[in-house]
Amino acid sequence: MQIGETLLSKGIINRDQLEKALDEQKKTGARLGDVVAQLGFATKDQIEAALK
Repeated sequence: MQIGETLLSKGIINRDQLEKALDEQKKTGARLGDVVAQLGFATKDQIEAALK
């Protein structure tokens, strides 16, 4: 499962936030987890916990 779908399925972000993060990722080339954190949708700790 990809990180975006993982965060979505665990309720950390919603579909709109995922779409915005993916759009920003395409522009910047940054990792999706970093983009989600930069946009303030989740903390790095939340992202790391979801991926474990």
